[in-house]
Amino acid sequence: MIECFKIQLLSFDNEDEIFDIKKGKRIFGVDCLKPYAKANPTIIVADPFLFEYKGKLHLFYESKGLYTPGVLMMTSTSDLVHWSKPVVVLKEPFHLSYPWVFEENGKVYMIPETGQDGSIRLYEATSDSLSSFGLVKKLMEQPKDKEIKMGYGDSSIYKKDGKYYLMTMLQYSEPVNVLELYISDKFEGPYTPHPSSPIIESNKVGRDAGCWIEHQGKLLRVSQDCTHRYGDNVHVSEITKLSPTEYEETILKEKILPTDIPFYKEGGHQFNVINFKGKWIVATDAKEYHRLIGTRILHKIKSKL
Repeated sequence: MIECFKIQLLSFDNEDEIFDIKKGKRIFGVDCLKPYAKANPTIIVADPFLFEYKGKLHLFYESKGLYTPGVLMMTSTSDLVHWSKPVVVLKEPFHLSYPWVFEENGKVYMIPETGQDGSIRLYEATSDSLSSFGLVKKLMEQPKDKEIKMGYGDSSIYKKDGKYYLMTMLQYSEPVNVLELYISDKFEGPYTPHPSSPIIESNKVGRDAGCWIEHQGKLLRVSQDCTHRYGDNVHVSEITKLSPTEYEETILKEKILPTDIPFYKEGGHQFNVINFKGKWIVATDAKEYHRLIGTRILHKIKSKL
């Protein structure tokens, strides 16, 4: 069975309801396996991030073919009804995902997941349309003196009191998600380990499922549950202490993606939210599984030809 992902956006009138997925109204979606009959179909559209810029809501997401690494896509809207044609905004020789986009000092940046490169990379938008991004620098590179099974997954930065906190996930010799925290005086670094790092070693909450959320006076972190399978659901934790010397959090809500409805039957691993023109918009993804026997046979035939 092949693991596939799809995306949907939900609209909420009330901020209190954003974690109650069943109360949301679907306004947009991106399906996988469209079109189906291809030698290299798109099996993953995932990691949706929302970003408002110059009156438009932008949706950035990962798009991965069955036999090719992920690229980063974007579509936008001014009215939550009409969406632009998706375009590729970033492509590299290695796999890309988790396109977290943010604004700093009047410029728009992206920190995607670039773990296959063994680094955390900072990109800057090269056009006002946010349709292309160029590399600025590598913020961090994996240590050479440690065994790394999986490097720098789902990284993001949060600014508080003039300090920048960078959170990222690694796996060392064991398949356990280790959530590490770094700190810097500048968002472009250099970053040094936080005294509390690593803050979590857990497949339940040790990998972020989106950027940190400021919600009703609380600072929240969403995490993906990989206890049984990769990205089975999303939990919400409150960060109760965050300073240059301390970090503490506590779980508030578990498994917010309702697996008793068809769209989330197999779970999912991403949650992001934004207020756009008076509406609370939530972006999530969800898993599904397919055998794709015909597709794999077609690919083998084309490869031989």
